[in-house]
Amino acid sequence: MLQTEEEKYNNILELMLEIGEYYKEDNWLFVKKYVLRYSNPEVRKLLSTRHHYTKKHTLNNNEIKLIEDYYNKTNIKLELKEKDKHYESDINER
Repeated sequence: MLQTEEEKYNNILELMLEIGEYYKEDNWLFVKKYVLRYSNPEVRKLLSTRHHYTKKHTLNNNEIKLIEDYYNKTNIKLELKEKDKHYESDINER
């Protein structure tokens, strides 16, 4: 069955809220790993991938919106921790 982008987005948000019942911290990667583990590949395509060289992360527009919607429903503002963020300068320093 083909899902629309909106249905995929809602699938991800449902999984986020599911783990949010138990996980009360603000680490985006912890929540994202849960979503990746329990969603199908078509749904996972809405999420960003790690940088191939630094193995660090950036947030795409879908993830930013998911974090905002999650905050509106749970009052927990998820964040991508500084140590996990990819910056272009990370490549130039190597």
